[in-house]
Amino acid sequence: MSLIADLARAQLEAYNQADLEAFCACYHPEVRVLDQDGVCTLEGIQDFRSRYGSMFERFEQVVASVPHRLSHGSHCVDLEHYSRVERRTQESSGGTVMVRYTERDGLIGTAQFFG
Repeated sequence: MSLIADLARAQLEAYNQADLEAFCACYHPEVRVLDQDGVCTLEGIQDFRSRYGSMFERFEQVVASVPHRLSHGSHCVDLEHYSRVERRTQESSGGTVMVRYTERDGLIGTAQFFG
């Protein structure tokens, strides 16, 4: 298995446990999150930590699974199914997204979401 695939696996495990510290530890201090058009929607670990910390507080039963993962060189692409339940209302939501992770200096440097 490649480094980027190992990082993708580790961040998924931390995500499913809502472990913000372990989740953020997989990402580069200058992480960039891109939308499907390549537009940067978030930059830097502080903003990243804030976004996901808020999400972990807002939702319970945050779960994601990856039935398909491809990796090549410094890139990994996951097909991800996710679900979550809002703490306040107990409303469920979920969906499917494709995510491309790119390694930078031994961590995930870029995460690009499609769909």
